[in-house]
Amino acid sequence: MKFEELNTRLENTLVELGIESYTEKQEKLIKLAKQGRNHLVYTSTDEDLINGLNFISFMRAPEMLEGSPRVLWFTASPDLARERVKAFHHLMKRSDVTVEIADDKGKIIEQRNAIFDGTEILIGNPKRMLELYNQNGFHINQLSLVIIDSTELMCKDPLVLQAIRRIAESLPKCQKLIFSAGKHARLEPFCEDICTFYETSEL
Repeated sequence: MKFEELNTRLENTLVELGIESYTEKQEKLIKLAKQGRNHLVYTSTDEDLINGLNFISFMRAPEMLEGSPRVLWFTASPDLARERVKAFHHLMKRSDVTVEIADDKGKIIEQRNAIFDGTEILIGNPKRMLELYNQNGFHINQLSLVIIDSTELMCKDPLVLQAIRRIAESLPKCQKLIFSAGKHARLEPFCEDICTFYETSEL
């Protein structure tokens, strides 16, 4: 989706916020997503990246539909999950696309009810995501994209990676984009576990 089209779909929100084009990093990111292949991407976790991931998420779920989320976005902590949701709402405030949070700071029953009512994009930390998935709090039959950001932080705790693996066992053959600001001994084995095949790149 060209920037002008995205801005039009978002009722001129981006230009009003002073965003007049994709950055070079975002253009590369969108190109990677369009390829449809799994990628491990080494890059800094900055505003460029998060906005780019928000753009991609919207492109994968440009309208409300009944059923399962189409984007599942894992991040390393409840605080980061809330930051991601806030950033999405800031950019997509005039969109009907819904994003819900699944984080340890919220009440699981309230989160499950909100997700059950219908959401296109689900963002959360792995532990709460797994708890909700095990309770049939969300389904994945329409899932198109899995995003995992700040993976270098998750690698510090094997139990966090295991939570994602548990969900990944049931994931359909959807694209997985994994982002890390640095290398870790557990990182590539983790990617091999959840991806049949993946490519490595840098942004």
